Amino acid sequence: MYHMRTTIRRLGNSQGITIPKRVLDEAGFAIDVPVDLLVDGDAIVIRRASADPRRGWAEAAATIADDAGDREWMEADLDSESRAELTW
Repeated sequence: MYHMRTTIRRLGNSQGITIPKRVLDEAGFAIDVPVDLLVDGDAIVIRRASADPRRGWAEAAATIADDAGDREWMEADLDSESRAELTW
């Protein structure tokens, strides 16, 4: 495990840190490879981006489509005049 202390610096309109090559090599990161940034409490975690960033979307959409609660809410909230204005 590699440990170092660095300082957050201004980088144009953003802020950032410089990550030494040794740290990137130890973690198995390469230049121009997508990564995910996560905030976990007071830590910022950098991970390799998942192979499929949309993994699970189809299942989530199916769950939402199967949820009759949304349909009931829409039907209760929209009167026939409001529905006539909608384009389906």
